Amino acid sequence: MRITETVVHPADPNRTFAMLTDVDYQELRCVRAGSLDQTVTVETQDGATVVTTRRHVPTHDVPDFAKAFVGPQLLIVETVRWGDADADGEREGAMSLDMPGLPISFTGGVHLRTSSEGGSTLHVVDGDLEANVPFLGKKIEATVAPQIREAVLVEEAVGREWLASH
Repeated sequence: MRITETVVHPADPNRTFAMLTDVDYQELRCVRAGSLDQTVTVETQDGATVVTTRRHVPTHDVPDFAKAFVGPQLLIVETVRWGDADADGEREGAMSLDMPGLPISFTGGVHLRTSSEGGSTLHVVDGDLEANVPFLGKKIEATVAPQIREAVLVEEAVGREWLASH
């Protein structure tokens, strides 16, 4: 299932990138998205900036048919590998969401683009959600997709708050 979501951050791409690669921001984003616990790392690997979050989330909103697969909580590992900025501060990256032990994943790209409105950045997430479960894959994807979209909306709200206070 293809998912494309755009967040607007009220800052230029360089400031937005600094926020997205700040450990404290990432921890706050995880907490606001309902994580039970989280571990965040930001490191440089082969010239790229890699942000990895590992978080457990409750599964109380998971439909009954899927609870047998996930249990009371779910581990989500999110990895974003950012490339270098261009002359305007815009960036491209690769993103993955994995749920160890489950046949569900999201892989795609992330993009930071200067908004045509000026003074703000479009943070675009675009990728494919896959649930490799015979007969239930599409149903699971349809259940997970709104949760990914909700996480993007949380990111927008937390980003606005963060940028206003930093």
